[in-house]
Amino acid sequence: IYDWPEWWPEEIYENFEKEFGIDIVRDYFASGDELVTKFKLHPEVGYDLAQVGTRTCTQLKHLHVFQKINPNWIPNVNKYLPETVKKVWYGYQYGVGYLIYFLGYAYNTKYVDENDPRIPHWDMLFEGKEYAGRITMIDNMYDVIGSALKYLGFSWNSDDEHELAMARDVLLRQKPWVIAYDSQPARVVVEEEAWIVHNWLGDAWWLHQRLPAIKAALPPEGTNIGIDSLAIPKGAPHPATAHLFLNYIFRPEVYALLMETIGHTPTHTVADKLLPEEMKKWPGVFPSEEYLNRCEFMSPKIITGKGKELRMKIWEELKR
Repeated sequence: IYDWPEWWPEEIYENFEKEFGIDIVRDYFASGDELVTKFKLHPEVGYDLAQVGTRTCTQLKHLHVFQKINPNWIPNVNKYLPETVKKVWYGYQYGVGYLIYFLGYAYNTKYVDENDPRIPHWDMLFEGKEYAGRITMIDNMYDVIGSALKYLGFSWNSDDEHELAMARDVLLRQKPWVIAYDSQPARVVVEEEAWIVHNWLGDAWWLHQRLPAIKAALPPEGTNIGIDSLAIPKGAPHPATAHLFLNYIFRPEVYALLMETIGHTPTHTVADKLLPEEMKKWPGVFPSEEYLNRCEFMSPKIITGKGKELRMKIWEELKR
């Protein structure tokens, strides 16, 4: 399995191994870009499963690096995966969309006043000069630039030169306040070196379990929404076992354990009956339909052509 490190509960892997007598070997990636590079260089790399997000799926789609799943081998997924998730290509044809994610930020209430009127707006990230040296941003140009665009009231997927120039100016103003561009800043958060953290709200839940003072902010202006999937690469040496694992994950009790740990929005029709009340109230776990209308999936137009080129220029300037 090719996945993020230290994310899922170890019990899931251990219990699967005990029940089926199958050893799981895991390899880790530190970012979506690392995963994309791996499959571009080695399209037939021998993983049975890979955890892929909306952007990485979109970037890899034309390379045909995933094989189609066999729905006849995953009855639990057929039963519990919502129809809305089955309709997206990366959600059911080439893998299983096992969670929905939202981008926002987390903050430490020991150092940040949770009654600050800038919370939960994007304003806290881009106007919080008094927290200079205590802010981390995700190490990804699409998420950083997209957040600045939403702060300014523009589309996450804008490819307008003027709008992107305004986002660049916001980010250059913010840059001196940023301690690091880091997609997995767990250490600096738990050790209280960073107080405001640009991240996915499920990661904020993970941090909250380790440091209760951490709260999450889901910006009312809207944000990026995506689906993480478990996909079977075309070079998988054990595709039947990969299907067995997918079916196992969608057992209600196993799925509930997974969601309680990682804190994202479930894609399971009975999960809402199994999750603890605290998690049900966590920002972004069960958003309203009205809020979903303010969120945007990543458009292919920003990972190719003009949209990508303009972002790369901003990112190069920002990371200098």
